[in-house]
Amino acid sequence: MHKLYLNMCSLLRKHLQWNSPKLVRPRLTCIYTQRLLSVVTPDIIVPRKMKGRFASDEQKRIITEFVIKSSSTILDWNALKSSVLSINRGYMNEKNINGCILEICSQQKRLDLVKSFMKYVKQCSQGKPNTALELLYIRSCYKSRNELTDNEQREIQTNCQSLFKNNLHLMNSVLLEGIVMGICCTPLWRDSLKFIKASKIEDEITVNTSVCVILRAFEEAEIDLGWTLVQNMFDRHRIIPLEIVEVWFNLCEKNVNFSHCRVLEFLRDNEYIIREDLAELISNKLKQSGIKTTTTMIYYNNGKCKNCNQVLEHAEVTGSDFKMLQERFLSHVMIGNNIFNNSSPQELNDFKDFIEITAPYDVVVDGLNLAYAYRGKIGDHSLTKIVMKKFIEKKLKVLLIGRKHLVKILGKEFDFIKKNSHIFFTNDLSKDDPFVLYAAMYSGIATQILTRDLMRGHKFLLGDPTIRSIFQKWLQKHRLGLKIRPGDEVIIKEPITYLQATQKSANGIWHMPYQEFKEPGSWSKPDSSPDKWMCIQM
Repeated sequence: MHKLYLNMCSLLRKHLQWNSPKLVRPRLTCIYTQRLLSVVTPDIIVPRKMKGRFASDEQKRIITEFVIKSSSTILDWNALKSSVLSINRGYMNEKNINGCILEICSQQKRLDLVKSFMKYVKQCSQGKPNTALELLYIRSCYKSRNELTDNEQREIQTNCQSLFKNNLHLMNSVLLEGIVMGICCTPLWRDSLKFIKASKIEDEITVNTSVCVILRAFEEAEIDLGWTLVQNMFDRHRIIPLEIVEVWFNLCEKNVNFSHCRVLEFLRDNEYIIREDLAELISNKLKQSGIKTTTTMIYYNNGKCKNCNQVLEHAEVTGSDFKMLQERFLSHVMIGNNIFNNSSPQELNDFKDFIEITAPYDVVVDGLNLAYAYRGKIGDHSLTKIVMKKFIEKKLKVLLIGRKHLVKILGKEFDFIKKNSHIFFTNDLSKDDPFVLYAAMYSGIATQILTRDLMRGHKFLLGDPTIRSIFQKWLQKHRLGLKIRPGDEVIIKEPITYLQATQKSANGIWHMPYQEFKEPGSWSKPDSSPDKWMCIQM
């Protein structure tokens, strides 16, 4: 039966080849250098007109197999390059193949092949490789920095010093990142701070540049320096990479003088709501150290933790605190160049004149935020009209701020809103949330805001940590929310009373908020409050 089956398959193939030449094309066997075939897969068959992604994948496969199967003793880089370039429709060519090979060696963490290939490149070029390849080599060495010999570290150190000196007038963030990575492979890693300062592009340095120096500082027990650099990086990029937290917790396991609480204190001081992946890392590391961590929920009405029954800190703002915030915001943020790049000075002056005449308000409504974030319509009416009507019926003085195209969205319902409230519409390209904050702060400490925006960008621009904290508490204490119940009943939710930030109770229990991971395009909660909390009992 098996023989009959093979004969049938053979006849079918012949039939297709002779009768359907347009559907099935004959394949060519590419002949590779015999020496390479002993390392890579033998009898490689490549379609005659392989191109695009398929050709590129085949090029990558050949290099990857070579790297995985190669020993450090017998290497024929010429044969490898010839084989890859024989597939001439992939993205690898004479100009970029050296970089592609080096990158794959680095991905596979084959430092021996990285060094061998760079030696080969230098022999072929009869001198130094180009800057791009040299930087890629440095990055590759950084990935396996613990395997470098003293001589190799000195060579990298010399190369980095030369690169910095010769390219200082052309310095950019990518070049600086590569140089810093190289210096951080050597005992002179502190020189990276001098390079960063001398580069005069400190405000442009990448997260990866900062991470390299921070990790090395932690490795060398330069703890205060390391955390200072973490703060500088956070102020610049507003992010805490997982690897920094992981390295810190690893240090805590080895040295009793280092405290796990340092991470929680950092989150508390910066009032930073972390991502779910970082929360999971923190939870796992704490559990490994015998610290009890539990996912919990905080009751909206009183701020009590479901797990431990502790009541979270209230978001209180005194009159003097608010005055300090008001002065800082109106002078430092509202007049700053960063906010009104898309607005005109005339529009800003018109708005300020309008506010001086009509303020104070009881409520300031972020019109576009309301129109889009809460799904637009409830029954036959726009959600904007329903909400505005609720405020108007309570005899509150309301200001609706939006962009001019909001008039079209509201249609006939705009007339009711116009007759019963104050309205200011910005140009369609203007950012409207600074106008919302300005109107609320100008009106005084009692004014409330209806928006789902947490205004993190504006909080960051305040600069001073004390002022940022006051802003966070003020916004939380005065930001109204919405809830739509079954039957399309619209409820205006009072502000959350407890502080939505990492905090420590008097009895030593920590509570840490974090945002749940969401797939792109998925719906998030209208009030943008933290999705989950962690109860940590030290």
